[in-house]
Amino acid sequence: MAETDPSRIAGAALGALALAAGGAALYSWIHARRVTSEMHPPIGRFVEVDGVRLHYVERGPLDAPPILFVHGNGACLEDLLVSGLVDACATRYRCIVPDRPGYGHSTRPSGRSYTPQDQAVLLSRFLDTIGVERPLVVGHSWGALASLAMALDPRADVAGAVLMSGYYYPQERGDVALMGLPAAPVIGPALRWTLGVQTMRRMAPKLYPRLFHPRPIPERMLRDYPFAYAERPEQMRAASAELAAMSASAEDLAEDYASCAVPVALLHGSQDAAIDGSLHTGRLAAEIEGASVAFLPGLGHMIHYFAHDDIVAAIDSVASRAEGRAPDEGRPRRAAE
Repeated sequence: MAETDPSRIAGAALGALALAAGGAALYSWIHARRVTSEMHPPIGRFVEVDGVRLHYVERGPLDAPPILFVHGNGACLEDLLVSGLVDACATRYRCIVPDRPGYGHSTRPSGRSYTPQDQAVLLSRFLDTIGVERPLVVGHSWGALASLAMALDPRADVAGAVLMSGYYYPQERGDVALMGLPAAPVIGPALRWTLGVQTMRRMAPKLYPRLFHPRPIPERMLRDYPFAYAERPEQMRAASAELAAMSASAEDLAEDYASCAVPVALLHGSQDAAIDGSLHTGRLAAEIEGASVAFLPGLGHMIHYFAHDDIVAAIDSVASRAEGRAPDEGRPRRAAE
């Protein structure tokens, strides 16, 4: 009986592994192209800013006071549209909603930094490009940190900020090491292009209930939100890199919080299982002079799906403070669904 050659077995195993990895990568590439071209084609316009091709939509009157909406980590502009918040504001505000770099249909060229501070500059230049001046900025979760960076930067020239469910201070989080792996050198691309699609499909059923807890996931999100975006390798890279850099970015920005010179309103779900409101929103409210704060009972991280009245009231208040007048209590407001 012939002896088994270990080197031939190892070679065959490596060849089979390489073939499987190549097949998985090809599937990921085809799937990513299908997601953005067939399943969820662009719904807005494009503009190039500093080499980034940004996709965005607008709602509301062009001559109304402008609002820039900034979505969170792992999300896209459809999150803010599907939530109904943009429609609730568009009756009397010009609502501008971009996909941040690497999300939805916006590109994220490699070899550059995308910290909240960097994206604040990029979004400011985006507004300049489309001819928008002195907007209110409304951010959710990671987008709240980028929005706060805009509020702190005089060059951004924002009128005020409404920050929802935000992360503002360095905090040890057990999920960062694992969730940041897809952005790591060498191993990151291998993970994204081979295991990414199936990993995201397994994670989603656990992730989204935690974000919406204690409420159920709204039917309109299950029906209309483009969940498949998160299965694309490039969006995995963006989300992982931002999560990995979040703590250091917050530490850098925190030095300037007390110097914020524009009106700020803070909102946070009292039962947020993703970000502790007392450690972040409560602490920030104590640092920014004149900031209003509301902890919304019975809500978790995704307050923009349920608290339209509270959020629009905060937007109205910040807009009024930016104009140097008291809020107009008599203005009608669209109720949350």
